[in-house]
Amino acid sequence: MKNKEKHFVFTGPFKDYCFNYVNYKKELGFNFGESSLYLLRYMDDYFKQYNLCSPVLTKKMVEDFVSYRSGESEKTQRLRMSIIRQFALFMNRTGFDFYVYPYELRPIAKTFTPYIFTHDEIERITTVVDHFTYIPQSKHYHLIYPMLFRMLYGCGLRINEALSLKKTEVDLSNGILTITKAKNGTSRLVPMSRSLTDYCKQFAENMSFDMVSEGYFYPSRDAGKYHRTPVYVKFKQFMRIAGIFPEGAVGPRVHDIRHTYAVHALEKMINDGQDVYCTLPILSTYLGHRGIESTEKYLRLTEEAYGNVIDTMVPFYTGVFPEVVRHE
Repeated sequence: MKNKEKHFVFTGPFKDYCFNYVNYKKELGFNFGESSLYLLRYMDDYFKQYNLCSPVLTKKMVEDFVSYRSGESEKTQRLRMSIIRQFALFMNRTGFDFYVYPYELRPIAKTFTPYIFTHDEIERITTVVDHFTYIPQSKHYHLIYPMLFRMLYGCGLRINEALSLKKTEVDLSNGILTITKAKNGTSRLVPMSRSLTDYCKQFAENMSFDMVSEGYFYPSRDAGKYHRTPVYVKFKQFMRIAGIFPEGAVGPRVHDIRHTYAVHALEKMINDGQDVYCTLPILSTYLGHRGIESTEKYLRLTEEAYGNVIDTMVPFYTGVFPEVVRHE
């Protein structure tokens, strides 16, 4: 199997400090992945134009770097503001005097309302992905997507957690996934239902997997890691075919499947008569959250679709989730 890990080389004025910064963030428990490395390298390359004799970061340099580029989204600009601010704070901790971009000047991230699929919509997507046929140019296409959709919905995984799974991390005997590529550098064990475990066994058999060998559970055509970009594109197609949103509409995101899992899981636990004080910490742990404050974001339900869940939670909800104070 090819090694798909990218090797990053820094050649700008901060090249001697970039990997120190990366290691520092990882030691704090952050998952400093490829996208963050690309952004850090972009920042380092950007300041080549200043022909610096020694590492320095002035207010003018920072403002040039974070200034708005035509056609970019607020998120893209906000990411630049974040990386240069955090890098400056790190450098100042090591003895430099870099200008730190003020946190309060960052654009406020727009809030969004997650799309919660109904049980009927989940069944319709399942029907769509189950009716794919074999195509020579992508011989595992018709096997991977039905399995991936079931795992995303059945376990509430993040898309990168699912695609990063190695065969050795899928325990078919006990029905347990070992998630090692989780957010914030954490790992966890995720039990699967018996039906999902049985489907995984059939998938492994259809893929002719040796489950004790190296390799990804969702392999790409060159046996590397399946990339998430085509997954985003394909799932948009699946949802349109299932009649969930019309052509031209933005529609739900793949990540909304995780939101839906959280809502449906809570709904089931409450309908089963379990105490909400017990269900929220269990759900939080299962999802890989650091605390129930993060899980709360997944449970913004609509009165029309999930009134029974809301009604059950009202007596307990007030005061359960305190305001989160941001510390850098």
